Amino acid sequence: MGGAKLPPSPKDSFPSPGKRSVATTVAPCRGRGQGWGPEKGLSCSEGRRDWSQGVSPLKYVRPESIEQALEQLASGVALGGGTTLAPRRNSLETVVDLQGLGLSDLEVAGGKVVAGAGCSLQQIVEAKGTMVEALVEACRREAAWNLRNMATLAGAVLACDGRSPLTTALLAVGARAVLAGGEVIDLDDLLDRRPLAAGTLVTALQWKTKATMRYEQVARSPADRPIVAVAVGHTDGAAHRVVLAGFGDRPVRVARAEKALAADDVRAAGEAAAEAYAQAGDAWASAEYRSHVASVLVRRLAAGDKAPREKG
Repeated sequence: MGGAKLPPSPKDSFPSPGKRSVATTVAPCRGRGQGWGPEKGLSCSEGRRDWSQGVSPLKYVRPESIEQALEQLASGVALGGGTTLAPRRNSLETVVDLQGLGLSDLEVAGGKVVAGAGCSLQQIVEAKGTMVEALVEACRREAAWNLRNMATLAGAVLACDGRSPLTTALLAVGARAVLAGGEVIDLDDLLDRRPLAAGTLVTALQWKTKATMRYEQVARSPADRPIVAVAVGHTDGAAHRVVLAGFGDRPVRVARAEKALAADDVRAAGEAAAEAYAQAGDAWASAEYRSHVASVLVRRLAAGDKAPREKG
């Protein structure tokens, strides 16, 4: 070709396996709290892994009692199923394996469901028929089968972001968290406490069996995380709970919509939902889109619309 130089091929523009440059990978940050207990807050930039330095040493401890766990969590990160910690393995120094504490039971008795912190998500899915059907469906949407068999209930909730179907549904049925020492708090309050302070350990979540709840979501595909999700629930004739999801660092309750439903004003409930997501724009959807869909879903669920749910 007359000695003319050809432009470099695409493969020549990047380091080859034999000439690897220093690369960093940003570990996913799904929420402020990971595991069941306290953890030092890590930003996504702090979770970067420098592959040129190899894998850092990791201290592993496995307490045999709640007391030992609380002591060890003062300087370590709670390890349940490990699904949220594995991607950040190189940023961790000490993990406290909580699987030996006997907190994986799922019981339905005395008018309530008591799910141990170490209960797997798949246990909830397989308990279909003993609890709210929409809650089971939301749990199924939370993760694929492989992850559901590993992920723990408390870990999934504490690591949630605003696109968590499971946490959305649990808020709608009025779930409460049981802490080591016996304190019981609303799940709404627990999410606000993330990351949990040292000495705090979630041992179980509980909710009433007579809870009623409907859940719907809009996503790119039936199996995808929601762009907008709504759950409307109540317990034993108590006031409705209206929960929006699909944006931000956690699902949120909409107090104005709940007050509107208490007055049987479905239209006002939809307007309150639209206002709550009026600024909820990001790379996934515009604020206008989310606001409109939130309003439609709240009105549909509050009116008891029996429209078919997505399959997938």
